[in-house]
Amino acid sequence: MGCMEIQGSEAAESDGTAEAAPNEVSCDNGLATINGLTTTNGLTTSNGLATTNGLATTNGLATSNGLATSNGLMTTSSGRATVTYIVKCALAAGDTLVKGSYTFTGQLGLAPEWKNGSCGTSCQETISACVMAHVNTSGRHYPLWIIGPQSQLGWGRSNARPFIEAAFFGNIFTSNPPKAYYCNGPDSERVPVLGRLGAETSSTVFRNPYSGNGMCNDNCNSNSDGYTSCSQYARPITVYRDLDTTVPYRICEAESTSSCLTVDNTTTSGAAVRINGFSELDRQKFYFERVSTSTKEGLYRIKAAHSMKFLSVGSSTSAGSGIIQETSSSSSTGQRWSLVEISLDSLSNGSFVIKNARSGRLIDDYDRSSGSQVIQNGTGSAPYTYGQAWKLILEP
Repeated sequence: MGCMEIQGSEAAESDGTAEAAPNEVSCDNGLATINGLTTTNGLTTSNGLATTNGLATTNGLATSNGLATSNGLMTTSSGRATVTYIVKCALAAGDTLVKGSYTFTGQLGLAPEWKNGSCGTSCQETISACVMAHVNTSGRHYPLWIIGPQSQLGWGRSNARPFIEAAFFGNIFTSNPPKAYYCNGPDSERVPVLGRLGAETSSTVFRNPYSGNGMCNDNCNSNSDGYTSCSQYARPITVYRDLDTTVPYRICEAESTSSCLTVDNTTTSGAAVRINGFSELDRQKFYFERVSTSTKEGLYRIKAAHSMKFLSVGSSTSAGSGIIQETSSSSSTGQRWSLVEISLDSLSNGSFVIKNARSGRLIDDYDRSSGSQVIQNGTGSAPYTYGQAWKLILEP
């Protein structure tokens, strides 16, 4: 399967704004989209979305019986935001739905038959999965890559959105109760983002129906790209995404997340990066800038929040030399890092090694004591050590 890098933009319809999409890899299958649906208005734990909301799956959305203009979803801004995403999921790019003075734009084309005809079980389960995949309770817009057994989606990965967050499945149009489900992908906690799985704190009607960690890998059938069925639902949508490049993360030891990377208390180039206890200091917060999507692991620059300087191996590529912060250089491979997924054991599940593009070595807390400078070490390949395993912790 071939992929090529493209540029594009997509509308973040939930608030009428337009959001530019960065360069990303477009594969033969799969679709790029942007989430941002704050709530699924009208959906509660007891009633389905199609009841008491002016919405009927037995009639086309374009008809007054399919989607009413005088009651239900169309009468509130949050309800219309839900309609926006229903139409985005159902209708194809270039198609629109006009309801009163409002025009809704199609994009993904997963159920075009619902515009003028009924939406049967297959349609309902596909649109349910798609709408749930677009929910972000913080209202933030994150680019997603979605795949599934639906012919309009198909299978295929995108290096620009490399992490499997979740699979969504069920039927939110039935009542008593609606079936609104997700399961955790292997990266759901590895790269948390605000308002999505792994960082969500508010109550929601969506739930994980599986016991234990609720992992998709343990409960769903899959192929090499995503999930083909979960329980009795044969139309799940698998969501891939990247980490958030607009908010800072802490980079903490996987074995004990109370110890995190900390830059010395200066903004000068050459300042050491050390390991210290968890704190609220900006010197312990880092932004990730994606600079390459040529591989799944990608290349990132890691920027210290307090100084706006970048983590670097400096002038040395030798094992044992210290990691420092350095003035920005867009051409310096010493400031570029790959996030390589690893799991040494249950203590380090959801962790990365952070590999430098210039030296091929890893960020390593070799000394394992507070205040010590972290170094570049190892060959960049397994076996790894606990001092090389890091977790990203979201800083709201």
